Amino acid sequence: MHRLKTDLAATFAIGVSALAAPATAQQQDVIEAARVTLAGIQNSSFDKNREFCGLIGRNAQGNLVVTRPRQGSADGCRPRSFRMFSNTEVLASYHTHGAHIPGETVEVPSTYDLHADAEEGIFGFVSTPGGRFWIIEPERDQVRLLCGMGCLPHDPDYDVTSSEALKPVYTGAELEDREAGG
Repeated sequence: MHRLKTDLAATFAIGVSALAAPATAQQQDVIEAARVTLAGIQNSSFDKNREFCGLIGRNAQGNLVVTRPRQGSADGCRPRSFRMFSNTEVLASYHTHGAHIPGETVEVPSTYDLHADAEEGIFGFVSTPGGRFWIIEPERDQVRLLCGMGCLPHDPDYDVTSSEALKPVYTGAELEDREAGG
């Protein structure tokens, strides 16, 4: 697992172009599984204004497995475990950020998102109401935008003209500043 995490970190270190850069089949599988899963649950997340979440792992046979999305609250979600897959290695989490709410800042992962994945020792993937796709990289204490607004399905109520300019990478300290209004 450590080797895969290291390989993933190396791939994501190259920035937003990570999706276009050559990646190992394992790295691309995890990215694609997160993207496809999040794209498939975005509309439910908007309709219910709830976060949906889950885990991505690799079983003993080397196959990628994804837990069924679990519905959380408007501002949190606890993923299902791999209980039924006892030999599954957890690689990453995924979750949506719910519906667009004017005045709310949910287009960037939160410090809580970063810390939760750091505690688990895994990467995380986040989709936003604006259709952005982020990776949480706890080993680097940062979140990185993999693809921008509209990359994934977006909330029909999301006002693209009022969208703030976002950086492609935020450190944990920068996320704390954003959340403190800085």
